[in-house]
Amino acid sequence: MNPSQLYACAMGGIILWLLVSRIIRVWAQRQHWPLGIVWLGGYLYRKIIFFVLRHLIYPQVFRTRSRCWVLLQSIYWAGTLTCNFIKTDSLSSIAARAGNLAVLNFVPLVVAGRLSLVSDLLGLPIRSYVGMHGTLGIMTCIQTALHTTLTIRNRGWSPEHPVQFYGLLALSAFCLSIALLIIRGYLYEIFIKMHYILALAALVAVWRHVRLQKAFAQIYMVVGSGILIGTTLLHWAILLVRNITLKQFGSRAQVHRGDGWAQVVIPVNRPFTVHAGMTVYIWMPGVSPFSMFYSHPFTVTWWELNKQGKATSISILVQKKDGFTQSLVDHPGREFLTWIDGPYGERIDLSSYNNVLLVASGIGIAAQIPYIRELLNHRPKRIFVAWELDDKSNLNWVYQWMDQLLLQDQESYILRFGLYLPSRSNNSEHPEPWNSKHDRIWKLSGEIDPWKVVSTDFWRQSGTSLVTVSANKRIRKGITEVIQNKMEHVVDLLELPFQPGNPQMHQRQKTSTERV
Repeated sequence: MNPSQLYACAMGGIILWLLVSRIIRVWAQRQHWPLGIVWLGGYLYRKIIFFVLRHLIYPQVFRTRSRCWVLLQSIYWAGTLTCNFIKTDSLSSIAARAGNLAVLNFVPLVVAGRLSLVSDLLGLPIRSYVGMHGTLGIMTCIQTALHTTLTIRNRGWSPEHPVQFYGLLALSAFCLSIALLIIRGYLYEIFIKMHYILALAALVAVWRHVRLQKAFAQIYMVVGSGILIGTTLLHWAILLVRNITLKQFGSRAQVHRGDGWAQVVIPVNRPFTVHAGMTVYIWMPGVSPFSMFYSHPFTVTWWELNKQGKATSISILVQKKDGFTQSLVDHPGREFLTWIDGPYGERIDLSSYNNVLLVASGIGIAAQIPYIRELLNHRPKRIFVAWELDDKSNLNWVYQWMDQLLLQDQESYILRFGLYLPSRSNNSEHPEPWNSKHDRIWKLSGEIDPWKVVSTDFWRQSGTSLVTVSANKRIRKGITEVIQNKMEHVVDLLELPFQPGNPQMHQRQKTSTERV
């Protein structure tokens, strides 16, 4: 077995391990284990995970990169580059090896049209999977460039030759895909469609390139294409089942608008179980002339339940930025034909946490509301929500949901809100109670200080603690530093799939679920 085949086995083994781990995790969560096994397993888990969190996950290198990220990237790059040259004795063999590695890294990029679907199947957070997708894309481009350069040096340049033509076409598609990242933050809809088109062009070009050479890499392409067909059929089956019934063809979403924002309530044709952290892609062809060509990801912020505990409608919060969100908020219509793609997002067991801190800035509160609602069902000892508002009008987004959450907490009074108002004229440093019984909502002046928002009492509490963050980069970085420096027991830090940008930056209001 040559190094390329060993490399392929390693990649396949990792994917298989992720799939099996996902299945075992789901199975284990549904079992009722003896208390002794639960206690012993929990004790060992806390000891191991404390070391991993303290020394690998939370310490940051290169600004926002963890030691774990640096370690995994180093192993991947060192292993791949070693595979480039081991057991090669000529430029021709190096070129052939680079071509095989390019195909092997390319195949995982095109196994599905919806990244969220693959991340759920593998049990990976979408942010981690998107990062992995980007790394594989860069490696594919580098290996293809090396393969092309060495091949032309050895054999010369003959663009009329089909093998070289399709190879050059694949390289061009890879490079353009990376170059298009420049416009991603400004023209997201155009970027994502161009990205899909280039991926399809690269898939066809690589297929023709390896087919004409009758190379062993054809096997990799067969496997990848088979997985792509399977995930595409699964995706469309879920899409059709979710939206089409004997009486309904899609849903009629109701849009309630405010000043620069909108709440969209979408009836669910086939009720499903909702949990915190879910994302849906919505397709609204009537919003603008071009919206029929795009679907847009949003966090499920609220939902209404039937007697079986399944959602009959879901609500999403939309902040006006540009593109689709601007068209939706400015459109005079109140009802639109809507299709739901999803939901996506792996469920996190919140029942084991005693102390929970939820940190948000601006529209990030939309991602935190579902976690508050689910946590109240598990009754931890305390829940504190720190929300830095961009403007006091932000309260209009969620005040009705805050009222319902406080009513849900009427007996235990474990829920507290801290509203940070940077624009307040009163610069008093002392918190002030605001419009709530039992002083459960407090107003504070200034921005969130990560070193103060994680209070001394938080560290003194016994049991496992959880911090969830959906905030700007300043807050996220600060919270990570505080936890890494002060944690004396297991503190799980969860950066939610959606992270808002800084209020002064002109960024798109989208979940970060599918950026590449």
